Amino acid sequence: MESETYFRARRRAAWAGASLLAALAAAAFVYQLPSTFFPHLEGPAWLHWMAFAVFYMVYATISLPFDVWAGYWLPCRYQQSCRLLPVYLGTLFRAESAQFAVMTLSALALLEAGRRWDAAGAVAASAAIQALLLLIRPMLARYLGIPLRPLPARLWVPAAAWNLASLWLLLQLPWCGAGTVHHLLETLLGCALLTLPGYWLLRRWSRGAAGAMLYLSWAGFGLFSRVTPDRLGLPEHWLAPEAAPGGHDSRNDLPMSQILST
Repeated sequence: MESETYFRARRRAAWAGASLLAALAAAAFVYQLPSTFFPHLEGPAWLHWMAFAVFYMVYATISLPFDVWAGYWLPCRYQQSCRLLPVYLGTLFRAESAQFAVMTLSALALLEAGRRWDAAGAVAASAAIQALLLLIRPMLARYLGIPLRPLPARLWVPAAAWNLASLWLLLQLPWCGAGTVHHLLETLLGCALLTLPGYWLLRRWSRGAAGAMLYLSWAGFGLFSRVTPDRLGLPEHWLAPEAAPGGHDSRNDLPMSQILST
């Protein structure tokens, strides 16, 4: 009963985080806010990368309270596990550093490909980045110090196909594109929103495929890649196919009695 209550609490936290992100992403997409904050940004590649870095830091800041709520406070509250807060935050920020590097560099690659070869170039670059994400999963797992389960082709092929189709569809809209920073951010916001129906549809067929789609969405600034009940606040699940809700890595945990006595 206690575990079921914990799982329900995690689902509430995930719904709250996803709802806030969806509302903000939809507002930014509909009102074309990237063109307000990054209008006609020109210059060297590092300047474009800085814009993507700012975008990621805003995303991480919005996500942080929900990560701590679901990844630290709820496990302690329901006696599932309880890491010391500095240990938990160190694990979270280490995972975010990897996600930050992947997402910002991927966005920069999409921008450069889009500027040179238009929509087709951006889609080809996304396909290459998703293939690279599959190749570097073991390295990311070693960096995060987590075990890694296999990700077979029957899971990642439909996941990658959904991500690529979403990108191609968004690039056809007149206010989206891949040739400027604000056009690309508008496109990536739309792609993020399309991961919501994609996750729902793929999950009806296979939880693993839905989880693979969330991981591969890092290639397109997947804003919802870590807000499902099994992932929120638990970086050890960000690279894996979808796990059972509420699962956790017990390393660095302390017995509840020891936490309460400190």
